[in-house]
Amino acid sequence: MTAQPGTEFLPQIDTARCIGCELCVKVCPNDVLGLIGRAAEVVNPAACEYSATCQEICPTGAVSLPYEIVF
Repeated sequence: MTAQPGTEFLPQIDTARCIGCELCVKVCPNDVLGLIGRAAEVVNPAACEYSATCQEICPTGAVSLPYEIVF
């Protein structure tokens, strides 16, 4: 799982762990994720507001949200 430039603060999907259940897609309040083939993907990156519901609901832990700590 390698982030593209400018996407380091978007949901990251581990496609090896994703089972295609679509739970993350269904709970995202801004339609950021979509099911492409058999795995979730970020399809609308500009709409992501970091609600974290996608990460919380994923039964396999395939979705993660990177955070930057600023002091």
